[in-house]
Amino acid sequence: MPNVFGIGGSNLQGRAALGANQYSGGADRNKRSFWLSAARSALFNQIVAERLKKADVNQVVDGDALQLAGRGSWFVATTEELAELQRRVNDKELMITAALPGCGEWGTQREALAFEQAAVAAETELQALLVREKVEAARRAMLLYPQQLSWNCGMTSP
Repeated sequence: MPNVFGIGGSNLQGRAALGANQYSGGADRNKRSFWLSAARSALFNQIVAERLKKADVNQVVDGDALQLAGRGSWFVATTEELAELQRRVNDKELMITAALPGCGEWGTQREALAFEQAAVAAETELQALLVREKVEAARRAMLLYPQQLSWNCGMTSP
């Protein structure tokens, strides 16, 4: 397992303790918040992973939540505007987002909502934990495009 969720997935193990009600509330509140954040991020990653399996990962579908590039605000795609929105996604003006599940509405609707819910359907306990702990649902862009990237590749002779 990559170090994304702590060494050996330790942040996800902490999340498991929260879910099993084995966590004593007197311990470090920062750890608790970190574990909940890791749990929500794991669900986000699951949704993105399922979307990446599709050949048309960057295809706008009815009900997708789209974000203006470089902004935090987003809106929901409707069938009537799919062609124009797809053009704007292709031009990198808009980004397709994925849910960071929690309590409250996820933001997507119709086809996109059904896809996101199906992607994490097996994680009912984790979803219930996030709702119980009042972690708010949010959205983040699925794909990122590097800007002003530079890198140096130096070689030395022996």
